[in-house]
Parts: sequence; C-alpha cells; structure tokens
Amino acid sequence: MLEAPIGTITFLFTDIVGSTKLWERHPTRMGAVIAQHDALMRAIFATWNGYVFKTVGDSFCVAFETVRDAVFAARELQRILEAEDWGEIEVLKVRMGIHTGAAELRDNDYFGGTLNRVARIESAAHGGQIILSQIAMELVSDEDMDGMRFKSLGEHRLRNLERPEHLFQVLSEGLVPDFPPPRSMEVLPNNLPVQTTSFIGREQELEGIRRALEGTHLLTLTGTGGTGKTRLALEVAASMITEFRDGVWLVELAPITDASRIPEVVASTIGVREEPGLTLQETLVSFFRSKDILVILDNCEHLLPQCAIWAAEWLRNSPQLKILAASRHSLGVSGETTFPVPPLKILDVRLHDFVGDDIAERLSQYDAVKLFIARAVTVNPGFQVTNANAPAVAEICMRLDGIPLAIELAAARIRLLSPEQIADRLGDQFRLLRGGNRGGLPHQQTLQALIDWSYDLLSETERILFRRLGVFVVGRNLEAVEVICVGGGVDELDVLDLLQQLVDKSLVNVEYDAGQNPRYTLTESVWQYARQKLDASGEGDVIRNRHLDYFLELSEKYAPLLEGPNQKEYLDRVTYDRFNFRFAGEWSLKSERIEDGFRLLAALHRLVEVRGNIELIQKLMESLLAHPAGQLPTLYRARALEVAGRLSWAQDHYATARKYYIEAKELYESLKEVKLAAVTDVFLAFIDRGDEDFDTAETRFKQSLEVGEKFHMDKLRAIALSGLGGIANDRGDAKAGLQMKEESLAIYRKLGDQWIMGYILWGVARSSLAVGNVEHAVEAATEWALITQNFGNKWSIPHVAEIFAVIALAQKKFERASTLFGAAEALRTRYVTVFSPSESTEYDAIIAQLRASMEPEKLNEAWQSGRELSPAATFELAVQNDAK
Repeated sequence: MLEAPIGTITFLFTDIVGSTKLWERHPTRMGAVIAQHDALMRAIFATWNGYVFKTVGDSFCVAFETVRDAVFAARELQRILEAEDWGEIEVLKVRMGIHTGAAELRDNDYFGGTLNRVARIESAAHGGQIILSQIAMELVSDEDMDGMRFKSLGEHRLRNLERPEHLFQVLSEGLVPDFPPPRSMEVLPNNLPVQTTSFIGREQELEGIRRALEGTHLLTLTGTGGTGKTRLALEVAASMITEFRDGVWLVELAPITDASRIPEVVASTIGVREEPGLTLQETLVSFFRSKDILVILDNCEHLLPQCAIWAAEWLRNSPQLKILAASRHSLGVSGETTFPVPPLKILDVRLHDFVGDDIAERLSQYDAVKLFIARAVTVNPGFQVTNANAPAVAEICMRLDGIPLAIELAAARIRLLSPEQIADRLGDQFRLLRGGNRGGLPHQQTLQALIDWSYDLLSETERILFRRLGVFVVGRNLEAVEVICVGGGVDELDVLDLLQQLVDKSLVNVEYDAGQNPRYTLTESVWQYARQKLDASGEGDVIRNRHLDYFLELSEKYAPLLEGPNQKEYLDRVTYDRFNFRFAGEWSLKSERIEDGFRLLAALHRLVEVRGNIELIQKLMESLLAHPAGQLPTLYRARALEVAGRLSWAQDHYATARKYYIEAKELYESLKEVKLAAVTDVFLAFIDRGDEDFDTAETRFKQSLEVGEKFHMDKLRAIALSGLGGIANDRGDAKAGLQMKEESLAIYRKLGDQWIMGYILWGVARSSLAVGNVEHAVEAATEWALITQNFGNKWSIPHVAEIFAVIALAQKKFERASTLFGAAEALRTRYVTVFSPSESTEYDAIIAQLRASMEPEKLNEAWQSGRELSPAATFELAVQNDAK
C-alpha cells in the first residue's frame, strides 16, 4: 500500500467527458466500460506511485510526490485510453489536470485551495488533453521528460478562482496535439463578473440550488434585500458554466424602471438582434427555442408582472432554456420552483456562556462570523478575532439576523470602532432587536434600519455627496464626481476625502477599470437608497441636468478620438460609462433637451456600432427625432438622421437606413452643407449596391469621390474608392476592384481608423480571391478578424467565418468550408444579420459550388458540426494557422 503524500503535493484529477450521454445511449454497456476504465487507471497510478484518495463517479483524484510521476502517468493513460477497445462505444475521452501545492491530509482526504485549483484546471481541459498549471510545468521543465514538451495556452480565468492561471498542455508522441481553447471563463460563452471578494460558506445552499435547478426550468431565489441572492446565483452559475452549451448570462434588471424594456436588456446582454418583421420579444422566443442556455434574471421585484409574462413565454417554447431568477418575491409562473435564501448561520449569544480557551475558534465556524472577519480584515488588516472580542462579533451577527449586506456594513466600522463598541451601538440604535421577540422582525426592516443608521452617522457634507452619487449608473470616476456633485455644500477640494470616508463606511465600493483607474460603485440596495434620498432632496433634476451636461461634453470630446489611431484605448474608456451615457440620453428626452440628446448620441455612434446595444440606442434616437422639439431643420437634426441611418444599416435594416439617409441628405442640402450631404450620399450608394442597383450606386460613388477630391476629404475619398472597387468586382473587373480597395485601405491606414480598415480589409480579401490571390486574401481576412476581436465586436464573427469559408473553398478544403459556413449560419441567426439582395445572390452561388464539390452526407455532417460551435470556437477555427 502506498502512503499518502504530505506537504507539497502534485495532484492529478481526471474525468470522462460526456459520460452522462454515454450512459443514456449505452445503458447496458457502460457498467463494463467504467470497470474497464477504472482498472486501467488504478494500474497506471500504481506504476507511477500515485495515491488514489478519492473517486467521484468516473472521476479520479490522485496525489503524487513528484510532478514528473504525475505527468508520465497522465501521458501513459492517454495513450492506453486511445488504443483500448471500448466496443460499441468506440472511444472514451478523458480530460486531465495537474497542479502542485500545499494541502492538508485529514481522514484520508485532502483539503485546501490547491484542490480547488486543480479541479478547475481539469474542468478546463478537453477530452484527451492534459493541462498543467504554471508551477507544475516549471517544476519539470529542466528534467528529462522523454521528449515531452509543454505548449503555453496563455492565462485563463477559471471559475470561482480570483487569480488567473497560466495553463500549459503536454505535447508528446501518441497524444492529440490540437484542441480548442481551454474551457475557461473567457472562452465559454458568459458575462459573469469577476468577483473581487471571497465567497463565504453557503455550501448547503449551493448544493440545494444546483439540485433544484437540475429539476426545473425556472428557479427563483427569494429573500429580502441584502441576503445575498445575487452572489449565490453567480456562484451557482459559475459552477455550472460547462453544462450549458450556449452560455450563462447575467441580465441585470435593477437599472431599468420600464418593464417593456426587459426584452431589450435581455437581448443586449446575450447578443441577440431583432429579426425583421418580428418584435424583440418574438425574436427572443425564436432564439431561445434551440438554445441550451442559462439566463440569470437579477433584481426582478420591481418589474415582476411583466417579467413573469415574458419569462413564461420563453420557457413554453424553449425545452433547454433554464432561468435562475433573483427576486424578493416569486414570479408566480406555472412550473416555477422557489428557493428561499436564508440569512447566514448565526449563534444566539443569549443562550450560551463563553468559557474556555477556544471561544474564537468555536465562534469562527459560523458563516456569519466568518463573513464579518473576512470583511473586517479588508478595512483593517491588523484585525484579529480573539477569545475576548469573539462574543461581541457573534452578537453583532446575531443582532443583524445574519444578513450579509448588514454584516458587511457593520464590519466596515472596524476601522474606527472595536467589536464591543459596534455591538453597543447596534443595541442602542435597533431597539426592536432587543428581547426575545425577534422572530417577527422583517429582515428588510433590519437592512433599511442599518442603511439608515449608516446614513445618519454621516456628516451633512457626506450625506449630500452620497445622495448625489445616486445620479450615476453602474459606476462613476473621480473626475465625473468632482464636476457633477460639487457646489451647494460640497467643495471640489473635499470630494476625494469624502469619497474615502464613504468607502470606509461601506456605502461606496472601489473597483478598477482595465487601466487600473478607480471607479466608485454602490451595491444595488445602497444605490436605490441614494436615489430615493436624491429625489427627496428636491435637487434631483438639477443633478441630472449636470450629469447630462458632463457626459455630453465628454462624448463630444471623445468622438474624434474614437475614429483615430488610438481608438481602441478610447473605446475602452467610454465603454465603462456606457450606462451613464445611455441614461444621460434618456434624461435628454425626459427633460425635453432634444438637441443635446442629438449631440450626445451622434457623438457616440462609433461606440454603439462596435460595442453597444444598437437596438436600444436606435429606439432612443427615434424617440428624439419624433419629439416635437426635435423637428426644427437644424444641423443637429441632420446629424441625428445620418446616425440613425448608420445604426439601421449596422442592423441590416436597409429600407429604414435608406429613409433616414435620404432625409439627412435633403436636410444637409437645404442647409448648404455640401460636404456633409456627399458623405451621406456615399452611404446611400452602398445601400443601392446592396439592392443590386449598380448604376445608381456607381453614380453616387463617383459624385462623392469628386467632392472628396475637391475639398481634400480623405475619408470621403477612401469610402468612395472602396465602393467603386466593389462595383468593379460586380462587373467582372476584379483587378481594378482590388486596386481601388487597396488605395482606399492605404488612406485609412494613414488615418489610423482601424475599425473602418477592417471593413475595407474584408473587401480586399474578397477582391483578392476574385483575382486568384488566395495568400493575400488570407492575410487581409486575418488582419480584419484580429481587429474585430481586439475591438470586442461580436456581430462581425459570422462574416469572419464566411470569408474564411470562401477561402477554404478556394483552397479545396471543402470540409473546413462546410464547417465554417454552418457556424456562420448559426451565428447569423444568433446575431440576426441579414443578407442584402446582392449578398444573397453571391452567397447562393458559393454554396452551389460547395455542394457540387462534396458528398451531401459529408457536407451536412460538417455543416452541422459548425452550427454547434460557440462564437469563440468559430473565431478560433476561422483564423487558425492551417487556413494558410
């Protein structure tokens, strides 16, 4: 018998991929297969000194004294598993993860963070793949590994782990060399936020929610504010992310007040675009019908009736859709399962005498006390729970009913007060908490009282700043606060100190953007409280007008930078405030500052096109254009019409785009704005070409080119040349078409506008194929694809897949072409991208060529495999090196 390693240990975790489906397909055979698998595993582990300390289903957890033994064992297993005869099952794919670190051995089992990390590494691997952590790779990098090499897979964010892990794949003769990217949080489709604080306790609740979600399609986490419903939902979703092929998506409903906008928020979050002829709700019903997806609807209570109606409709038509809702009340939908989220476990200190040397240890086993300690240490790193102060900590948690948000707010006082002092003040403030009749006290009353208490303890100046912070949505930076919130009792020089004081009191949180600039955020409950205080103060409209003024000025400052050589940097900057920009636009409509709304949205059109919710902003722009105060024939209205046309075009709403462009052009001409009219006309030319009206398109392109040359307008010249290049291709002169596309590209390279360069590179790739220069087509398409990836754009992915499919067809790689066309078809449905008439004609001809080159069965099989790819996997397949 091997002895269990102790100290620093290397762990190897394994798991059969798709075993549940294998059991369903081969119920009589799988028992023997698992026994065969287990025998092979145990034999190899024994050979390489592996200590099997746990098996869960078909998964093995094995400890080794050295990394070398673990890696050799993993390699040998993969080779044997690949060569083994599995009968009718044909192949058994096992994923493996290896990591080294310290762990504690208790009762023949290991405990500690190392185990969590190796489990996450294993779950990131694919069947047949061996993945190592960086520390494990470094420990064997200088050893003789019999020809094995380690391929860097880059840093990846793994679920439930705060620190990213640099992953490495084992390469060796007999092992499959190529796999899709690791199944990390970046690759798996999701928008789950990175958690900046540790998750405390809740093991029973997590397991209960997982089990409940497996047996229902709608699970609602209910409970009063502050009990941690959202955090629980996020933890459960992260733990189940690999179980939903089409992703896990958090839909935050707290910022909206109009229930009719729920479909807009859901569609924007998931990346669904409205289908022509359907409402957005009908589009979502159609989208969810075939999707294996988990949607988290957070903070539903203020939108409950309409949220319930729409959720029920999605579920009725979607057999694989699951919804995890967080609400103070159930949705009331047929088939709904509710899971009441209790407070954290507490101890009634009135029923116990605290004696002995282990008071702190005993009380620290309760989740509520653990949370208090964890949060107290963040504000006072020197804080320690002792036998002397532990009873006071337990009393605080008891008096606050174990409500996580309340405990966190109280823990923030550790910077200034001792636990005993906090407990004394809670006793004075919350008279209802005294005595034995505590069971009837609503938790929300406790939370409200605690926020009231925190607010009442603020100085008058702190109160003024706090309530004004409620005007922002999803974050604010120091500059914005200093401009919008000063005056009337708040001095600009004091803002930073006041913010720090609010942070110390846990009313304000500090987060960091990609540039590590601090942003100040409020939890949802505290934000709603601040907004109520702002409205009650009578200065709400004044502060909202300042908010609009600030973000209008900011948008016009950034507008030219969003089209220059550093546009990625500035897109990143303004993306953080996209909700503030949107709410400023909505206030411009509500306050009837229509012209300011025109200016704001026009300045941000590039942000919206690349990363924003196009449908939502388009509807806001249409409301502004329809408002009586926006009917004056001004330059601002003309610009708004032009942007409305651009956004309609980006959504493939060609007729709507034409209408707006024509009205914008006519208004520009009436205002004698010849140059701006020419810019609008050149976009009309692209719509003409899409409608196969090549003569009109060519005339418009030539006229715009003349204006561009006359007034030295480089961008207009470049756009017109690109359009004329497309016309030349349409008429069979591919050489001239490529030449004009290249000339247009050269202008944009000089201007540094990479986003538009991407459009033109797309055209260069198509023109290069037309002249037979496949290598140049690959170069152009790859550059364009990397631009779209770098800019964080999603709706371009089907176009990327299609151009590489056409390239594969030209290279006679028919299976690859079929797979990419299948992926593109599915993603066009996902992002609701529609062919123009000319694009449809060209597409039909290409597909006919593909069908003539492949056997129907093989084509359909490859096509279907492409349809099942995620957006990330589609992109990875499209740009992989063998495309060259």
